[in-house]
Amino acid sequence: MGTASPPMAAVVPPLLEHLTPHDLVTYSRCPHEMELHHAAQEAARHGSPLTPRTPSATRPEHHSPLFSPPVHSVQAFEGRIDFGPLDRLVYIDAKERGLPVLFSPEQTELDGRLGRHDGTIFDDELGLAGRPDLVVRRVDGDLVPVEYKATHLFHDIHGPHGRVFDTIQAIAECRLVHAATGRRPSRGIVLYGDATGDGQREGWVEVAYGESEEHWLRAALVQIRADSVRAPVPVDRNCAACEPNRDGLCQYAASRYDPSLRTPASG
Repeated sequence: MGTASPPMAAVVPPLLEHLTPHDLVTYSRCPHEMELHHAAQEAARHGSPLTPRTPSATRPEHHSPLFSPPVHSVQAFEGRIDFGPLDRLVYIDAKERGLPVLFSPEQTELDGRLGRHDGTIFDDELGLAGRPDLVVRRVDGDLVPVEYKATHLFHDIHGPHGRVFDTIQAIAECRLVHAATGRRPSRGIVLYGDATGDGQREGWVEVAYGESEEHWLRAALVQIRADSVRAPVPVDRNCAACEPNRDGLCQYAASRYDPSLRTPASG
């Protein structure tokens, strides 16, 4: 009789680098900004020096390597959004200040699947985690994440479908809702309140979420994690509102940080 073969050791998949919708948005502007955020968090967590993975001799790029998400089904609307009387608020980010009141207490039915980790929603499969501002259950059962921006719809738009980085955030938040509930949202909403203009130019963007958007998200997460350089993109519009630049952490900055470009309620 032959000897028994030793049992095979269990294959443990590598831990995925933790990413958030905000990470995707930041990487789409400047990969080095995202890397500095991560390095600063690690340094604070462990009490160690700041050690970003970006090599010191890295040459800056003219634009981010992240490819654009699908925008063919993104629609922009002017005016104030009105949810129906049978729609329900099922999630609110309790840590976010300045969110609009869109639902009465009678229209609020919080979904425990979305709030089980103190409001942070996790997607263990993709290594993604985040906190939408709101999630609304429409009368047909569709679960729609809503991200609020205090700016107005026509500020800082680079195309006919709104701001690309808002589309990125909406897609990522749709995936989080899908992972937590098992129900794929048909769309995400980015709501613009125009706080500085007293609501004169309110509006919203609806970002479709289907197989093409999820495929883009999966590919984007793979690309970000595989990027061992995370080169800077020192463009004035990026650097002027960059928090690592504000903190003196970026050696590539094209311009000085301007705190007036960020407001606490901008999202």
